[in-house]
Amino acid sequence: GPPGTGKTHLSIGLGIRACQAGYRVAFATAAQWVSRLADAHHAGRLQDELVKLGRIPLLIVDEVGYIPFEAEAANLFFQLVS
Repeated sequence: GPPGTGKTHLSIGLGIRACQAGYRVAFATAAQWVSRLADAHHAGRLQDELVKLGRIPLLIVDEVGYIPFEAEAANLFFQLVS
């Protein structure tokens, strides 16, 4: 949706409810997720980072439409989502 419609507010609320129900939750912007994965990739530990993140039942990705993805970033983001 367009800016100002409450997407971030809704995702935070869902994340809080998931925490209250006992689930682990991680929240970051798409740019922050890509940066985290790029750092892991350059350090030679991308697979370990993906496994670590895969153990978290709910990953919230905010601001997906606000950054242009270059090829490497798009690949890393795809790996996170898949």
